[in-house]
Amino acid sequence: MKSVALITEYNPFHNGHLYHAQQSKSTTGSEVTVAIMSGSFVMRGQPAIYNKFKRTRMALSAVDLVIELPIFASLSAGQYFAELAVKVADYLNIDHLSFGSESGNIDAFLTLAEDISNTEQSLQFAKKTKEGKSYPRILSELITNNELLSSPNNTLGISYIRAIQKWAPTIQPWTISRLQSAHHEEEIANLSFASGTSIRKSLQNANTQWKQVVPESVHPYYTIPNVSVSDTFHYLKYAILSQDTDSLNQIHTMSEGFENRIIQFIDQAKDFEHFMALLKTKRFTYTHIQRLLMNILLNFKQQQKPEAIHAVRVLGMTQKGQQYLKQLKLLFPERNFITQLNKQNAHFFKHEIHGTKIYNLISGEVANDFNTPVIRV
Repeated sequence: MKSVALITEYNPFHNGHLYHAQQSKSTTGSEVTVAIMSGSFVMRGQPAIYNKFKRTRMALSAVDLVIELPIFASLSAGQYFAELAVKVADYLNIDHLSFGSESGNIDAFLTLAEDISNTEQSLQFAKKTKEGKSYPRILSELITNNELLSSPNNTLGISYIRAIQKWAPTIQPWTISRLQSAHHEEEIANLSFASGTSIRKSLQNANTQWKQVVPESVHPYYTIPNVSVSDTFHYLKYAILSQDTDSLNQIHTMSEGFENRIIQFIDQAKDFEHFMALLKTKRFTYTHIQRLLMNILLNFKQQQKPEAIHAVRVLGMTQKGQQYLKQLKLLFPERNFITQLNKQNAHFFKHEIHGTKIYNLISGEVANDFNTPVIRV
């Protein structure tokens, strides 16, 4: 069966995601669509608005198989996020990987990927790296007049292509144009499409604008209450105060010296938003700092970061997804495609299990990795 993978968060699922899934399947001529989805925490450095099981049910309205993206990837910047996602896709023997972008031009992405590879070998790149500048900033300074670098979706698309070229050259990359709404647009202004940011804002403001931009079939899963990053503050404060600077320095995505800033301001902070304002510097984006804070909350250490995929967690599947899974098990009997967690296989997913426990502590949810069977539709 020909397959296409979508690297997703579905935070939450909306019409734009449905369009992407449909167009990806049609454009690539694939028989099965696989969503590799962030679980309890997402790349913006936040707990997901709904738990991964509810978001899986949403996803199965459009895709055939939902696989959990390793949580270390979900709470990392673009390069490592893309690398681990592509390695998961390769483990699943995926034929095509499709991502959304503002341009929709795969040739432009391939050309830019080559330009970036050449730039990284330059003396200028090495100099700017030593100056402590962020990777996206260095690229924007050295590769000028390239519109692809101005959008976070496009930048992530480049990371996918480069990861495919390095780790999974048999996968064919594709891109589908995003429609109407900008990635971080905060208001729902279109009758059919809106950003995840604006939908989350609509939900948290308890209005019903989101209904016009979300497939009717998933409306029942859009429930109250939902989870926001503000809900993490007291747990995060405890996590910070219970560690010293040496321990904080070992946290995944920590930049040298930033642990001192965190300890300096945690006692002054009144809430999460105030803490972010105190921590913010020109060097680091809000998203980078939020991801770092979630890694502190989860106590994820840099040395724990996985580099290879030894198993994948199947969160949900349709009948067609089940057929694809059976095909994979026949082709790769040595690989671990896990549909039900137990004591024998839990070691493969210890970080994801921990993430779910902390998510449930914050949200009050009770569905966890052991009491929730694979979701079938």
